[in-house]
Amino acid sequence: MNGTWFLWLGVLAIGLSLGVGQPGWPPGAIPDAWATQGEGEEEEEEESDRALVTTEFVGDLASLPPSGRRGTPNRAYVTNEKANTITVIDTITDEVVRTIKVGRRPRGIGLSPDRSRLYVATSDEDAIEVLDLADYRSIGRIPGGSDPEAFAVHPDGRRLFLSNEDSASATSIDVTNVTVLKVIQVGIEPEGVGISPDGKWVYVTNESTHSIDVIDAERMEVVDTFLVSTRPRVVAFSADSRRAYISTELGGMLHVVDVATRREIKKVNLRESREKLVGVAVAPDGSRVYVATGSGNSIKVVDTATWEVLATIPVGRRVWGIALTRDGKKLYTCDGVSNTVSVVDTVLLKTIKQIDSPGMPWGVVIDD
Repeated sequence: MNGTWFLWLGVLAIGLSLGVGQPGWPPGAIPDAWATQGEGEEEEEEESDRALVTTEFVGDLASLPPSGRRGTPNRAYVTNEKANTITVIDTITDEVVRTIKVGRRPRGIGLSPDRSRLYVATSDEDAIEVLDLADYRSIGRIPGGSDPEAFAVHPDGRRLFLSNEDSASATSIDVTNVTVLKVIQVGIEPEGVGISPDGKWVYVTNESTHSIDVIDAERMEVVDTFLVSTRPRVVAFSADSRRAYISTELGGMLHVVDVATRREIKKVNLRESREKLVGVAVAPDGSRVYVATGSGNSIKVVDTATWEVLATIPVGRRVWGIALTRDGKKLYTCDGVSNTVSVVDTVLLKTIKQIDSPGMPWGVVIDD
């Protein structure tokens, strides 16, 4: 190892010991010595028996058919990774209206901007399954590289950016002609993917190198890499694209980053006992950030004016993915070990209902 790498390692050691989000190494340059394995996900329960609505599956896609009509609004879509299903919830009545059978181990989930397509990462099939929301029919699947887990849909509706944990890469895919546009090398064990609402930036969280890679969405290349605390999981942006919020599972921190300068402006300590921070959602007006605590079985509500925790709201066991309704009045949480989806009233700051979603719910997206 040459003198330059020793210098970088010294800088990184200081950064990690302090848990700060300052620039670390040159973009894309990550020494293997910094790969540290964090804790895995908690023990999973056996899946429950349930009648399923099975859709016909048509195999790999060569191109994506033209968009159909929009699906029924006011729906939450929840992936159940052990049952290989999607639970569809009416967000007006908070009742399950449908269960859809999909590929193996569905986890990440996203909507096309026109709300006509639902994309589902089926990790054990190395694919992104595509559903037509007009009739919940499976159109087929897009090859997603090795073990796709999390992804984000670009606002242009044409591209997906997804993380490939096994190959330390992020992949950009053109969904209109099912073409891999670029495979981008990132940190070790890339996990979360977030795209700024203005479409300019893609953030990838790297669990083992405790870092964030910033990708220019137009050029599709890493333009910066900075450190955060241990095992970053999820990134969410404010609606105006000015701030990024990053959860760190083992570090217990919510990192707040100025998107324009790519510098950390605040680090909020949310760690208590068993809590492992995962899902993040930002209120439409930017006034609050909601953070799932994993095995802490709760949601932390952070005021972005004071950075104080307004409330800790109990939900189901091993809460993971979370999503807000468009008006910000309800939050839906995936409670994996409880096999439930909790509905949180964000005005009352309390859980108002728990909905059965058998098969270890993992991710949720809302169309309203």
